[in-house]
Amino acid sequence: MKKILFLFLMIGTLLLIVSCSGNKLEGTTKPPIPEVEIDLVDIPVVRGGYCWYECADTPSIPEIVERKEPTIVPKTAEINIIFNYEPKPNNTSVTRMKKGEEELYNQSLTVPTEQGVYYYEVHARWDYEDLEADSSYAFVIEVK
Repeated sequence: MKKILFLFLMIGTLLLIVSCSGNKLEGTTKPPIPEVEIDLVDIPVVRGGYCWYECADTPSIPEIVERKEPTIVPKTAEINIIFNYEPKPNNTSVTRMKKGEEELYNQSLTVPTEQGVYYYEVHARWDYEDLEADSSYAFVIEVK
């Protein structure tokens, strides 16, 4: 009887491992953090609020990055946002806010020409048959 119970336990464990190994993101409780690169420099990214099998709220932008030291970047450099995970988000959007201003700018994938500290928020949405999720991310740069 113990051998049969052990056999069923082993088969169940094996099935669980096989079913969770097909997709890198399956079984994760938090969404993946994208890589952000500006002029070949990696920019630290902070995960904001998300719904990914569970939901979590965070303070707004720029609150979640205000304690982070801005990464200094050159004017008009290209901003690359890369999700190195599958499945990739179906939809992403980027907003930018200059420190001390309330105005949000539409998607901008180049560094501004005006000097200052800028907060960026990236919003990603996954809309697949087996995954409906979204997440926000933030990073801060200083243009000199």
